[in-house]
Amino acid sequence: MSYNDITGKAIKTGIQNKAYNEGWDKAFAKKTAHEWLKETPEVIRIVNPNGWAWDDGVTMDTPIKWSDFNNRLNHSTVIANV
Repeated sequence: MSYNDITGKAIKTGIQNKAYNEGWDKAFAKKTAHEWLKETPEVIRIVNPNGWAWDDGVTMDTPIKWSDFNNRLNHSTVIANV
C-alpha cells in the first residue's frame, strides 16, 4: 500500500460518484464538437471554427477529447449567446 508522505494516510481510490464520473468523462470520453458545446458552462456559439481548420482530418463531427475540444475552441471565433 502507498502512503501520502505528508499526511501519512493511505492512498486509495474513493467511492465512484457523480463528480468522479464527470471528471472521467471529460478526461477520457470522446465526443463531437456539437456534443461538447452542449456541456460548456456558458452558452457559446462558434462563429468561425478556425480551430477545426487545421489540416489534420478532424472536423466538428469527429469525436475528440474534452482537452482537444477546448484547444480547438480557443483557436476559434466564438460569441456568448445571451
